[in-house]
Amino acid sequence: MQALLPFPSVLDMMASEMNWTTDLGNAFLAQQQDVMDAVQRERRKARDFGYLRSNGQIIVGGGPYITVMPVNPGFVVVPYYEPGIVFLAPRPGFVVGGAIRFGFGVTIGGFFRPWGWGYDRFDWDRHGVIINNEPWRRSWGNRREYEHPYPGVRRYAPAERAGAA
Repeated sequence: MQALLPFPSVLDMMASEMNWTTDLGNAFLAQQQDVMDAVQRERRKARDFGYLRSNGQIIVGGGPYITVMPVNPGFVVVPYYEPGIVFLAPRPGFVVGGAIRFGFGVTIGGFFRPWGWGYDRFDWDRHGVIINNEPWRRSWGNRREYEHPYPGVRRYAPAERAGAA
């Protein structure tokens, strides 16, 4: 969530659709590979229908996994689109254009490093998530006790944490 702080419109959407946000998070914990495959299926549709394509702000990679990367890695843009349009074939005779817009962007520099920018990514080839350059291994089964191994961060025993308060 901290990585989304520069994007209040995304946080607002997630907060206004709390059931959807919770369901998506639970689905990802329970079926990470299936969710990542579904993202790829939808990206492929949007690309094949002509809605998702490289432009002045993003580069759409067409390898076995469709990646969407900013042209300038230091400037991240937020896409805005209507799923009922971009994941359906356009009607014959209609010109595809502007269905996915990138209006709001944020310059990401050293200031955002504490929130994970520059160290986090999806590893589409391995169906993994990388947080702080380490694989994220949280799942439905370990969701209550999982603690991400952040390198260089000292872990305190519960007694030490209680004594520090």
